[in-house]
Amino acid sequence: MELEIGRVIEACDARVLVEPESRDGAVLGLTWDSREVKPGFVYAAIVGERVDGHAFAVSAIEAGAVAVLCTRELDDAALEVAHAAGACVLKVADTAEAIAEIAAAWRATLCATVIGVTGSVGKTTTKGLVRDILSTKYETWATKGNFNNELGAPYTVLTAPASTQMLVVEMGMDRPGQIAHLAAMAKPSLGVVSIVGTSHLEYLKTRDNIALAKAELLDALPEGGWAFLNAGCDKSAFMAEHARLVERGVNVCAFSALGEPDASLGAWAADSAVWAENVTIDPEGRPRFELCARGALVGGERCREQVALSLRGAQNVSNACGAAAVCIAAGMEFSEVATALAQAQPESGRAELVRAKCGAVVFNDAYNAAPESMCAALATLASYETAGRRIAVLGDMGELGVSSVEGHAKAGRVAAEVGIDVLVCTGDLSRGMARAAEEAGMPREHIVCVNDADEALAYVSKTISEGDAVLVKASHYMGLDRVVEGIIE
Repeated sequence: MELEIGRVIEACDARVLVEPESRDGAVLGLTWDSREVKPGFVYAAIVGERVDGHAFAVSAIEAGAVAVLCTRELDDAALEVAHAAGACVLKVADTAEAIAEIAAAWRATLCATVIGVTGSVGKTTTKGLVRDILSTKYETWATKGNFNNELGAPYTVLTAPASTQMLVVEMGMDRPGQIAHLAAMAKPSLGVVSIVGTSHLEYLKTRDNIALAKAELLDALPEGGWAFLNAGCDKSAFMAEHARLVERGVNVCAFSALGEPDASLGAWAADSAVWAENVTIDPEGRPRFELCARGALVGGERCREQVALSLRGAQNVSNACGAAAVCIAAGMEFSEVATALAQAQPESGRAELVRAKCGAVVFNDAYNAAPESMCAALATLASYETAGRRIAVLGDMGELGVSSVEGHAKAGRVAAEVGIDVLVCTGDLSRGMARAAEEAGMPREHIVCVNDADEALAYVSKTISEGDAVLVKASHYMGLDRVVEGIIE
């Protein structure tokens, strides 16, 4: 980021409490963590649940901040420090909104193609695949980790270098209007929805409402842009119709892990498509398949290439097809995309296989969870060839609302059906998982219920041995990453 201070003031419609030495001065970055301030940065004072960022304004100025964004007036001493340092103090109505407005100003200077990525599950993996593929040909910048909320997405844009050619912005949400807001800031010309699941039912109540919230990305795409929708998702046609993609002149591509999409899905799937055929899973859970494409996306041709993923789990075939479609539309040749897919690596904490010192292998999938991804992860564990036992350490899944009981029960049934040897259920909600597993035929002595991550680690540490394969998965707030770290050591 490099904007004039005057442009920052204009972008966020700030009231200037302390004037800068010069409005032509350069702003070189932005942070809301005073410990990360560098000379030339804007420091955004955010009032959090535990910490009020206004208390660190002086330390930010002393570290070299050229501007402070605040939502209340600073005390006289802080204003005097700012004046003496030549830093400006800008009062705004909402700090997060001001950050987004500054990000929009920086976005307007970039020549990059912007790709928006959303979905109930698979969006972070899809984002990572798109990033890794595009990086083989273009200067690419992408959302770090799961930094996809009202602060994270603008931060992704703000930190993109001026030379960025491809900018991949992951967009999460927990309420209507949030993705629309992020898309208005990032202005994507390509947008992919991985799938519409049951995450956020607690707030959005129905899957139709979730689909409408995800479709806000599609609504933002311009004429001539590209939308990518999962042919295996029952809400894709609903989203395409709601966003009027065909009528607005947005190109649409269907992607599928279940064979070639056809026109019976609707007008949105009639032309361009990317899909997988002849899918197999190797002994370590990695998919191999033929990547296929047709339609305007590939110049009216039909293309086919063999692909072997480094990522584990059959669910990643769909993510790979979606990512491949995006990268072809962004300018890569079909053969280039197929080659680059094999080089892409899993995101940390998402089906990441790690070998423990004791000789066991750990599927680190502890970053997040929903019923769909939980069941897919269990299937991956079941398909992994190992000399020892298959142990699943699963925890509570949040924000499921009315589907919470059934979502946890479904995971328990799947654990029993695919033949997991030991099921460790962590947290109150996961006790329903344990009951369902037993009802589905898993022996009671193979099921353990614990209260938290520490108890889960204590149990697994006593029982794990060389040759075992362990899956660790739950919503992030359960802290099961501590279980992964403990098993590895």
